Amino acid sequence: MGRGDPRRRGYPEVILRVAVAALGFLALAGAAVDRAAAQTPKPPPGAVEAYGTVFDEWAKKREPKSAVLAVRRGGKTVFAKGHGADPLAPTLIASLSKPITGACIGTLVRDGKLTFTTPLRDAMPQFFKLFGAPADERLLQATVEELLVHRAGLRGNADDDPIYGIFNRRADAGAGSLAEARAVLAEYVLKERLARIPGGRYSYSNTGYQLLTAIVEEQTGRSYEDYCREVVFGALGIAQPSLHPDWRMFAGAGGWFIPGPDYLAFLDIFDPAHPFLGDTVKAWIDQAQTRWTPTNRNRWYSLGVNTWAGAGRWAVSHGGIMNSQGRDSQGKPTSGVVVSHAFRSANGTAVFIALDWTPDAQQSLEELRRAVGEAHKRVKTLP
Repeated sequence: MGRGDPRRRGYPEVILRVAVAALGFLALAGAAVDRAAAQTPKPPPGAVEAYGTVFDEWAKKREPKSAVLAVRRGGKTVFAKGHGADPLAPTLIASLSKPITGACIGTLVRDGKLTFTTPLRDAMPQFFKLFGAPADERLLQATVEELLVHRAGLRGNADDDPIYGIFNRRADAGAGSLAEARAVLAEYVLKERLARIPGGRYSYSNTGYQLLTAIVEEQTGRSYEDYCREVVFGALGIAQPSLHPDWRMFAGAGGWFIPGPDYLAFLDIFDPAHPFLGDTVKAWIDQAQTRWTPTNRNRWYSLGVNTWAGAGRWAVSHGGIMNSQGRDSQGKPTSGVVVSHAFRSANGTAVFIALDWTPDAQQSLEELRRAVGEAHKRVKTLP
């Protein structure tokens, strides 16, 4: 084409027309987006989306590999979300298992099969007949209630509890998946002496909750897992959970595998108005406040939970930490890593948090817990 070609003279005009059309399209598109945004309803002030906001902000800052947050208010789940995890799927809860064990023992007391003052010699006679007397015969005098509140004289976390060595050996040998509380205990109670007399100083003890697991099995003739699934969760109308398939060894001390929303529904039994535990058990929870420390007016440990009193009601909580490695039944490496927390206030507001264990996971969880506490104050409208 030559310089005088009319098609060449019109080329800038074509470009201009295309550009104007494109700008017009963008303007129309922008207006459409603005209208759509204006028509999208915003969460009303005080809505449960506030929980999502603080959870997302926390996750952006902390970058957890996985984390779950669930909130229960007014007798129902109002919020559940996960980062790197399904909030409705089961999660390993570690020591949040202890309130479940406490509830199982509570049903045995409620149904007249045990009392809180039943000594271990009467609660587990078949165990001692099969495996022999304990290394420290004072253990036979320890009672069900002393096991529940970590005052049975056993070596606890503060006393370098030998049960951790037993757990580690069994996990390395591929036995972490075996729910054999009696076998675990036989390695311990037949060899180790107590740290102090039963009924003495508090010392948080996973061994005590392994003993309670074995009591449930001996008193019912059933596995701990099956009994708790049916008599606790089944009776409450909650989908029946299970022990974690790789960590059934921890059983009543730390082995349960349950969705966060279901765990919070379980905690409703700690409402004094709830009928599940029965009057005898609920009266004992109150009595436990001053049973060992007559002047106590603060937190106390009761039926597997930290407990507070207020306005004739209870608030309860528990935490859990697990950082365990081993091999599964096929010899493949497995790990159980979690930091967990659950709290139910006296007004029924409850929170469940679980995230992967890291060296700073406990600090990270506390940060999220405080943020959720502030969100409670803002949330006024429930779905």
